[in-house]
Amino acid sequence: MRIFSNTAISLDGRINTREGVFTTLGSDFDLRRMSELRYQADAVLVGGATFRNWPHPALPEPAHLTPQQAESLLRNQSPRYCVVVTRSLQVPLPQTFLREPRIRPLFLTLASAIPAGFPAEVAGYDGPGSDLPIAWIVEQLQARGVQSLLVEAGGDLLFQFLAAQALTELYVTLCPKVIGGQNTPSLADGEGFLLQQIPSLSLVSAQQQGDELFLHYKVKPAVAS
Repeated sequence: MRIFSNTAISLDGRINTREGVFTTLGSDFDLRRMSELRYQADAVLVGGATFRNWPHPALPEPAHLTPQQAESLLRNQSPRYCVVVTRSLQVPLPQTFLREPRIRPLFLTLASAIPAGFPAEVAGYDGPGSDLPIAWIVEQLQARGVQSLLVEAGGDLLFQFLAAQALTELYVTLCPKVIGGQNTPSLADGEGFLLQQIPSLSLVSAQQQGDELFLHYKVKPAVAS
């Protein structure tokens, strides 16, 4: 499975301010690239915190695509998975998300958190621990035929995908902003890597558009020690 991420960051690597509200750091050009990447994916995955801040379908915007892509998008009647990963399942459930015909909502959570009559497709992890293993998440998506997954999650979940060696590519928009703060969220949070664990990346492309840099990296396979 191709698993790739897309994140807009400030010059100091932050993805949001300390308020933690929904923020768009990038330009209109960055939004166009987001639509192009969403167009490439069978499923878009977000974490619970991201979804609470912006509980909307993660769909490509036809106006941001090429005419050929927009036409293909309109012809394709197969709904795309919008995946929400949340241990608590304490998330908003707006009808604009649940009843959007172009998506197939899927919630991944702990089995113990699923209430009776939950109004959307949901899968529960009943293994050891209180976290959802990335391998289990990938298995759930593969079982549903997903071949390309776009991760639009926050720093904690993105770190877990990196730590599990599941992420294959990163798309990063470097925005001309400085946010600062010791506790503001960054591209990859979590517990952090030890020196010998740091993933190595290979730069595929770098494009300047105005004051922004659009970077595309591939994650190099881990070298066995």
